[in-house]
Amino acid sequence: MDSWLGYDLKAQYTDFAPGIDSFDGYDLQGWLSPEPPEGIVIPRSLHRLPHHGDTLATDHFLLNVGPSHPATHGALRMIMELDGEKVMGSEAHVGYLHRGLEKLAEHRKYNALSTLMDRGDYAGGILAEWAMCRAVETLGDIEVPARAEWIRTLVSELTRLASHYIWLAAVGIDTGAMGPFLYMLRDREAILEILEAATGSRMMYNYLRPGGVVADWPLEADIKLRTFLEKADEYLDEHWDVLFESELFKQRVIGIGVVPHEMALSFAGTGFVARASGIDWDLRRDRPYGYYDKLDYDVLVLDEGDVWARVLVRFDEMKQSVRMIEQLVEMGPPEGEFIAKLPKVLRLPKGEAYGCVEGARGEIGCHIYSDGGATPYRLRYRPPIQYHLAIAETVIPGDMLGDAMVTMASFDFCFGEVDR
Repeated sequence: MDSWLGYDLKAQYTDFAPGIDSFDGYDLQGWLSPEPPEGIVIPRSLHRLPHHGDTLATDHFLLNVGPSHPATHGALRMIMELDGEKVMGSEAHVGYLHRGLEKLAEHRKYNALSTLMDRGDYAGGILAEWAMCRAVETLGDIEVPARAEWIRTLVSELTRLASHYIWLAAVGIDTGAMGPFLYMLRDREAILEILEAATGSRMMYNYLRPGGVVADWPLEADIKLRTFLEKADEYLDEHWDVLFESELFKQRVIGIGVVPHEMALSFAGTGFVARASGIDWDLRRDRPYGYYDKLDYDVLVLDEGDVWARVLVRFDEMKQSVRMIEQLVEMGPPEGEFIAKLPKVLRLPKGEAYGCVEGARGEIGCHIYSDGGATPYRLRYRPPIQYHLAIAETVIPGDMLGDAMVTMASFDFCFGEVDR
């Protein structure tokens, strides 16, 4: 082969390679076929040459989004095959935020597992802590005091609200809305101050323990909470008017990133992703725990499955969280202890148990296997985002690049869970 597409190969490569048909060890002839030359590794399902090779078309472009890119909402590397600005294929590469929490748990006593669970869903760690506690309490047949259940439910809904605020603010940024971002962070800051007053931390709470919570609900947190509730609904209504009533925002999210009902089921979607695709399932209502069976709230279910539906479902979750928090404050904490009487070193009987909660992003599960010792023989963290990432990877092809970024944002990735 002396020439290719009008280029004189001999003139360009004679000085660098022993033959015209090879260069730097690569077979030049092989590059003309859809299959890559031997030794060249490209991602599965992604191709540099068009799939329709018989028609006139430009080569496809492989774009690396991440692993350090604000559009990925975490340490994710997403490789996209582009035809112009249209996404033809996508592949997620994870592992950039590996925590090792499942292996570390094998060397931690049961009352020291909470600090590891915080590192999974780092935007809503209390929810993951509760899943672990439920597994330990099921296996150890531990009865949790009512006061502890009240506190757990309250701080969980506050955590859910704080997590949703940072997500919704970021979705606004990804669709070009800067103003709502700043005001939503203002509201989230008020929630973090409440959680800090109760737990001593703003992020890695380490607050829940098997049998209850570390400390009682303090007066300082109660005062801050009541002050926040005075404006909570009003602020949410303002966010709706500014962001959700914007025609520009609606154009960016309606009909984009559609997850059909069957896909959500087959990919094990849970939480807001499932409910936005017509799956009527919420663990707080359908398998109640804590104080949820004593509260009055609604669960929004939509059938469209697009970004707009997912945003609406989560916004309604925020309204319902405020509603539940108001009911909890009105009824007040019951009398009694905030943690059960347990041995200083807790040993569980041989066996296994699974504890799950309705997390901010879907079902968070913790499967613990005990060999009778003071530490888990095996701990398995069930992250909802790992399943939703597979859904996103599947639905993004066909979108324009700008829409793909909005679709990814709508799933609210948290890669401490995925890489765990």
